[in-house]
Amino acid sequence: MEQLSPPERRGYRRITVGVILVLLALGLFPSTAAVLDEANEDLILPLFVAVMVVAGMLLWSLVPGLSDGSRSRGHLVAVGAVAGLVSAGVAIAVFYALLNGYSGA
Repeated sequence: MEQLSPPERRGYRRITVGVILVLLALGLFPSTAAVLDEANEDLILPLFVAVMVVAGMLLWSLVPGLSDGSRSRGHLVAVGAVAGLVSAGVAIAVFYALLNGYSGA
């Protein structure tokens, strides 16, 4: 089997972490809504986004080999926060489309 170069492996790892974040967001959004539906409806979206940002920061900074070593830990945490925020946005858009259809509310 052909060996991959380090940049190719980093690219595949980044895609894998991104897919894991999106799948986590798709599972966490309805779970958060189910838990907070009766008690605190206003906290569903902010809590979900905060948890996804923290999950993105943790995954992106703790998975080895996502960077070539020239980036600082703070940079990796910031990229992870953005990746978590984007995955939360994807999950919100998916569930909005599923609940309201493509024509809108």
